[in-house]
Amino acid sequence: MPKNMVTLPKYREEIPVQFGVRITNQASIPYRFDLPFILPEILDPHGQAMHRSLNKNATREVENSDIPIIIPGESFDFLMDAKFDWYGENYLRFLGNAIYGGIWIFWYSQPGKYQVRFTYENQLPNKRMLILKEGWAEIDGFWIGKLISQFADLILFSE
Repeated sequence: MPKNMVTLPKYREEIPVQFGVRITNQASIPYRFDLPFILPEILDPHGQAMHRSLNKNATREVENSDIPIIIPGESFDFLMDAKFDWYGENYLRFLGNAIYGGIWIFWYSQPGKYQVRFTYENQLPNKRMLILKEGWAEIDGFWIGKLISQFADLILFSE
C-alpha cells in the first residue's frame, strides 16, 4: 500500500485511496493475470474479517491493461483506485472497482488499525473475453491457482 494511514472524510466528503500488490512471476514461462479479480480482504481492529459486498450493475469490456503478461523473473505492480465516502449520514464505506463493471464495498464504523490483504484465484488457463476493440476473443496463458498476499496495516484516523 503506498499510503497506509488515512484520515477519514468528513460527512459528505470523500477521500481517494490507492493500494495494491506486486505480482512476481517465479515460473519459467510467461503468464497472464486477470487483474479485476484481485480482491481485498480486511480485518477490523479486533482481528475479525469484515464483510465484503460485491455488486454489479453493468459490464465493461476487457482492456489489455486488465490482463497483462508477466515475463518470468519480472514483477508487475497492480494499484487500484478506491475511496472512502459517505452513504447517508451514518454509513461510511470503502469501495473500489472489481470484476469488469462491479464494485466491492466494506462498511466502517470506527477509526482504528485494520489489516488488508489481497486474494486472486483463477481456475481457467483460457478465457473467452469481450475485448474493448476486438469484440469476443479467446485469450490464453492465464496463471492457474490461488494467491493470498500478506496482511498490511491500514490505519484510519478521524479529525
